[in-house]
Amino acid sequence: MALTLRIVAFVIALPALGFAASGSIAGRVTSAVNAEPLAGVNILLQGTVRGATTNTSGEFRIREVPPGTYTLLFSFVGYQLVRLPDVVVRDGEETSVAVTMKEAPLQTEQVVVTASKREQSLAEVPVSISVMDAAAMYARNSTTIDEALRYVPGVNLTGSQVNIRGSSGYSLGAGSRVLMMLDGIPFIAGDTGELLFEAIPVGQIDRIEVVKGASSALYGSNALGGVINIITKPIGHSADVRVRMYGGLYNKPSHEQWRWSDKTRFFNGQSVGYSDRVDDFAFSLFLSRQFDDGYRQNDYRRRYNAYVKMRQEFSGSTTFTMNAGLLHQFNGWFLFWRNLDSALIPPPKNQTDNLKSTRFFVNGLFNTVLSDRALLTAKAMWSHNRWGFQQMNDISRTESVTDGIRVEASARVIPTEGHTLTVGFDGNADMIGGEMFERRTIGGLALYAQDEIVLADDVTLTVGARYDFQSAGLVEKSIQLNPKSALTYSPAEGTTLRASFGRGFRVPSVTEAFVAAGGGFVQGVPNTALKPERSLSFELGLSQALGAAGLFDIAAFRSDYDNLIEPELSLVQDHLEVQWRNVTSARVQGVETSMKLAFFEGNVTSQFGYTYVYPEDLTKNDILKYRPRHVLYATADSRFGWLSVGGDFRFVSRVDRIDDKLVTSGTIPDGDERTHIAVADFRIGAEFSLAGSSLSTTVHIKNAFQHNYVELIGNMMPPRTYVLSLELRM
Repeated sequence: MALTLRIVAFVIALPALGFAASGSIAGRVTSAVNAEPLAGVNILLQGTVRGATTNTSGEFRIREVPPGTYTLLFSFVGYQLVRLPDVVVRDGEETSVAVTMKEAPLQTEQVVVTASKREQSLAEVPVSISVMDAAAMYARNSTTIDEALRYVPGVNLTGSQVNIRGSSGYSLGAGSRVLMMLDGIPFIAGDTGELLFEAIPVGQIDRIEVVKGASSALYGSNALGGVINIITKPIGHSADVRVRMYGGLYNKPSHEQWRWSDKTRFFNGQSVGYSDRVDDFAFSLFLSRQFDDGYRQNDYRRRYNAYVKMRQEFSGSTTFTMNAGLLHQFNGWFLFWRNLDSALIPPPKNQTDNLKSTRFFVNGLFNTVLSDRALLTAKAMWSHNRWGFQQMNDISRTESVTDGIRVEASARVIPTEGHTLTVGFDGNADMIGGEMFERRTIGGLALYAQDEIVLADDVTLTVGARYDFQSAGLVEKSIQLNPKSALTYSPAEGTTLRASFGRGFRVPSVTEAFVAAGGGFVQGVPNTALKPERSLSFELGLSQALGAAGLFDIAAFRSDYDNLIEPELSLVQDHLEVQWRNVTSARVQGVETSMKLAFFEGNVTSQFGYTYVYPEDLTKNDILKYRPRHVLYATADSRFGWLSVGGDFRFVSRVDRIDDKLVTSGTIPDGDERTHIAVADFRIGAEFSLAGSSLSTTVHIKNAFQHNYVELIGNMMPPRTYVLSLELRM
């Protein structure tokens, strides 16, 4: 507490110290290829919290800079990071600089924000992190976030549940050991604990940062296995219009007995986005529509998204950003197949099951620079979720209604050179109603602090901790202290060694503790005696730049879990009962490696990722369920003028264990039929300039060799699909 009071006093005192004497830095950033100005370049004054962004003319200005000598960092997607040292600022004067940036097909020094709640180069990050940018998502025509995540090293999905390095299996859609955030604000369903992938339109995503390993010391519950941070697009400095559409069809099933429909099954989507700026006010609007007939019976989908982003710059040191989004979705509910001979047809009693959901959110982010060494940030989000399912014999829809609130305030302070301190608190509350979980309120508060200390020019130590109190209406309250420590060492330029240790925890979701509704064949049994899951995670890693041609990364990891929550199934008369219990102690260890390469002056790029996981169930002396041991991804892209060609390959080894009772009880006939996953996708595209506008088109063949496989028991994944996508930028 004394340390916290000293920090607060220091933050309050800094404005008076920082603004006593000041100058400014102004400049222009251009491309090294054609000397054209670059808009949207991020500039950071190293050793301070100050920065700026270039306008449409490539110009920027950083005001109220105390006299001294500084280093400027320039980062921009698709370009090499630029460090400009020895920039001298004098009192009452403006220092001018000119910077040129070179294109970089592989960003070995990309700037990320999720690992430590601040901007860092990948080389400085003390944990494993992967980044997927908008260009990669567009290239694959990813229509939802979970589609994009299937090509992130170390990440695997079972249905819609995310598994990072074996931390998660499949829990019937209840709870997540991975925390998803939207611009740094937790974005997770308050009732089920699921990740709300469809609520964020892919067309408004700038990049996805995935932090691997326990991150509860900064982010609290649900960050037991890692963090997925969805970072929305920044708003440009001039009017921008984008129209995108796609359409495609599913290939016929591989076997005659699977052909449940004589009609060709189609899918399509359309979106339009517009952004502009008026003086210091910027805004962005986005609308999208997606229709899918479904390749399986009762697997159709109708989805509508609306999104708005606004940003107000009050001065050179204060900004406010707001995001709001609306999702309305109606879809059939394909639970599992009738049997292997009818792999695309549900059981007769489930042929009209459906889901309907409406989700709305609005969040705000306030930033103010108190001085060159102190930044104050405040965040808040309100979300409203209404969803429910309807079965064949039900007259009404069984629904859940949740209103959630998330708030956070933090300060980043640089008390001395090479010393960065982050402190903050956050709170959450979810008010839940509806027939599914009845009326209840859950929530909590937390305090956290993290200190990053440069011990030497090539050694940085990070230590931190978070104290959480969470009340979920259980017998036992969740009170947890989660420490973390990490060390990075750079013995040579382009080489970084890292080691980290962290403790994680997860509070049971409302579904796991209180669910009583079921899907007809499965009935839930509440369990209010559930305890939080806990973990200890370790990692050793090496990152090596291969000149300007590539980047190699390898990491060994281990996580020990206690009180893992797993669904326990029991056959009772003519139905199954499920109850979530603290049944498992586990250990997950393995190795992950990735490589990025560029050839022919960056016209050809490739990426490779391989993860080996050994997921032990220590309670049963067995392998954990739904955790593949081998996951391999490979991708290649080439560009020659207006033509581009690319391809992806994904291999996931056969899962060792599943829910055997679903098979032996006869609930899911042939449910033990599963194989490895080997999927190849190909694409060819072209880009043209039309009267000042840009038109791009791409033809995709997904699952080109029509590999038949399941991710989730009794659920055949899509066959070969053909897609044509078009995008017009004005």
